[in-house]
Amino acid sequence: MAYFNHAFRKTFVMSSYVDPVPATPTAASGALTSGQLSLYDAKTWAPLDVATPSKCQFIIASGAPYVNDKIGPFHGGYKESIKSKGVNPKFISKVWGSAAHAAQQSILHIGTTPYTTGTANCCPTFLCGENYSLRVDVKGSPALRMLNHQAYQEMTAFTGCCADDAVAPVAVNPAIVFLSWAEQISDSVILTGAGPNGRDNSAPFIIPVVTVSAAGAAGVIGDGATLVYPKGTSAAVLANGVTATNTALGLVAPATVIATTTDLYTPAAYTDECAGLTLVGAYEDTKFGDCTFQPSDFYGTEPLRLYASEVDLNGDPCEFTGVCVIDECKGRKAEGLGETVARDFILSESYRQVNFATDLRIREITQGNDMLGTGAGQVDRTASYDRLFILHSIPRYNNPSGTFDNDQYLLEIAGPAGTLAVGALKDLRDDIDAVTTAVGNDCVEQTRETGVPCAAASVVVV
Repeated sequence: MAYFNHAFRKTFVMSSYVDPVPATPTAASGALTSGQLSLYDAKTWAPLDVATPSKCQFIIASGAPYVNDKIGPFHGGYKESIKSKGVNPKFISKVWGSAAHAAQQSILHIGTTPYTTGTANCCPTFLCGENYSLRVDVKGSPALRMLNHQAYQEMTAFTGCCADDAVAPVAVNPAIVFLSWAEQISDSVILTGAGPNGRDNSAPFIIPVVTVSAAGAAGVIGDGATLVYPKGTSAAVLANGVTATNTALGLVAPATVIATTTDLYTPAAYTDECAGLTLVGAYEDTKFGDCTFQPSDFYGTEPLRLYASEVDLNGDPCEFTGVCVIDECKGRKAEGLGETVARDFILSESYRQVNFATDLRIREITQGNDMLGTGAGQVDRTASYDRLFILHSIPRYNNPSGTFDNDQYLLEIAGPAGTLAVGALKDLRDDIDAVTTAVGNDCVEQTRETGVPCAAASVVVV
């Protein structure tokens, strides 16, 4: 067990890995430039012999990102290399990697869409003279932060009056219903932040896209199908939507779908087609630049979760089973965000008495601004990072409780995305593995955190 119920954490930001045993041995740790990282013998401070290491400790060291070593007559040592505690390879218990991956939006399909085409019960029949209601729920921290409760809205679509000579209600083009639902979602202050009064929101919770099959296509979404985007959608987004849907459907030129906007599309009178509605979670947090950045600034990682169901006039969804609702992607949080690495690095540096001041003038004086940026050894808050974690312990042979236990230390090395598989982080991990093997430590737990990404979206809104 550990003396405390957690591991002491230290973060390194690595731009390049300096092989400790090159043809020409690397210089002392003090010669490491910003972002360079290497391994050193804890006794001699010579570059570590990875192949035949001593059974004693080694040090992980990296160059500091600060420009000036002194900021006054009494404050110096900023450019000293950043070092770990001594790591005894026999006491390394776990090594694992976490690969960066981008967040993915939640995508929900209602009815017949490029994702659900051919699925049974996804082409409902809507009759004239009827009202059809759809309830949409948006759940997650973005909704809670904006509304203090989960977001939800009910949309009702009227199919129009039946012909005077109609003996019984007849089927209408289902596009009428889905287009009405989509327009009400687009005009919803709650779901999109927009409204009928002309207000606009660049970061809505949902962007709705209606899909209508081509005439004579027997309800199959394919060549000639139309994607209907909200009013004001740019030509670039429409073009991207066509490309993504063609790819998802396997359409090859000259076969293609068509993209337009609600203000330019009028549903036809025929009833032999199918239609559907795709809801794409599209929320984006407000972000601020590095100059005014504070570690306490909120940044979200939770994806929006979308739910939809047809309901009766009392809001009961159990009355209807005719409209299929299928998730294409439930949403996936991002990993390896620069926002996360920045906060880890700031906390780690504060333990070295290199504080990231909240006062902007003091931050400039103490070189806190050098922690953030796009240069080597700095954290780019907009970038993604692969991370290698090394968990080791240092035995505590005497402590206040009189009980033998260990202090645990977790070393986090963040490198540019992609370097965990091929590149600097992989080279570092290989050397750590070689060291533990050389000293006979065959009890190291080796894992790599991976997630299962959603496939390429069938409908895109960017």
